[in-house]
Amino acid sequence: MSLILATMLLLTVTEFRNNIGKYLQMAFTEKIALKSKKGIIELRPSTEIRLNPSPSNDPWFDNAHNMEELNRAIEELETGKADLKELTEAEVKELFAV
Repeated sequence: MSLILATMLLLTVTEFRNNIGKYLQMAFTEKIALKSKKGIIELRPSTEIRLNPSPSNDPWFDNAHNMEELNRAIEELETGKADLKELTEAEVKELFAV
């Protein structure tokens, strides 16, 4: 059995700044991180900008309709147009057919 460990290039911010073009290109094929006074910053290339508020990056939040409904519901709660109702276990099972 063989074990392959991933490697990461850890750079100082100064080294990164002095060779930014080189390291930005490398980030698409290698793991690169910057060491700063406040901690480590990983470079993660992408082809899109995601504004997903979910810590787990749940794709449900990428759907514009879902976000509109969520924001509408939050606004209704904040303005008093709607109230929260805590469901019993039986109501949850009935609602979600579990």
